[in-house]
Amino acid sequence: MQMNPVDREEHARRQRRRRRQILGLVVCVMVLVGIGSTLLGGYRAVAALFDDTELRAEYEDRLRTLVMYDPLPFASLDQLDQTQLRQACIWGAIFNAQRTQGNLNGYERDPETESLILPALEVDTFLAQLAGPDYQIQHESFESDGMIYRYSEELKGYLIPVTSEQGLYSPSVVKIKREGRTMRVTVGYVPQFNTTGEFSMTLPDEPTKYMDYIFTKPDKTFYLTALEASEMKPASSAVQNLPQQDYQQDFDPNAALRENMDEDLLNAVDNAASSSAPEGGEGEGEEGEEGGDGEEGDDGGE
Repeated sequence: MQMNPVDREEHARRQRRRRRQILGLVVCVMVLVGIGSTLLGGYRAVAALFDDTELRAEYEDRLRTLVMYDPLPFASLDQLDQTQLRQACIWGAIFNAQRTQGNLNGYERDPETESLILPALEVDTFLAQLAGPDYQIQHESFESDGMIYRYSEELKGYLIPVTSEQGLYSPSVVKIKREGRTMRVTVGYVPQFNTTGEFSMTLPDEPTKYMDYIFTKPDKTFYLTALEASEMKPASSAVQNLPQQDYQQDFDPNAALRENMDEDLLNAVDNAASSSAPEGGEGEGEEGEEGGDGEEGDDGGE
């Protein structure tokens, strides 16, 4: 049946209206998608602005080996125990090498003791990353809690008798607050060992105390300058669940580590200690024994 001109015009008008409606619907959908994408992008940008997960992880790595030795608060780096700082830099350099290289096979070994030879340059590099390039430590042999760190001037490096270390605490950065050229990094101390040098299932997995590490920015990078007690306090459950007999503030991680050391390494450490001991040490020990016998005699007389 052939449509008359009026019907054809009405049919054409309906088709044009339908096409405009479809086009309008498509435009509306595209506008809504665009608005949604813009809002989502803005949300992600704001979230990224306030998400400091990567920054907290970075500071955990920078402070890990210093937290291991639980230093006392200090107002400047000159007040920080230099033995603790030297140890933190040594183990920080070793941990960095393990993380980047996967192992320590690339280091030379001392032929007599099989100790790892850690270049002093790597210790200085870690210190510069932590405290800035202007701060320096004196490289020398030292002993800490029964572990001997021998420094060889000829080799320009430290002879390390062990290649792993597990400190009393593990750091958990919980808050970072920036105030101008100062950054306050609040670190939670999570216990790792009990006094027997072994991991314990009863130890809490949350911080038992908090400390504020103060970083300042002399140029483009923040460097450690001070350590303060934090206003943040541990959850009561973290302290209550911590066995008193398993937790001591003066726990020695090096001594605990020595208990699990290989016998050959222990012999190497003892040989190094005996070779560096003064000749008069034996005589002093004998005098101490004689004095002890005399005191026992007096007690017996009473």
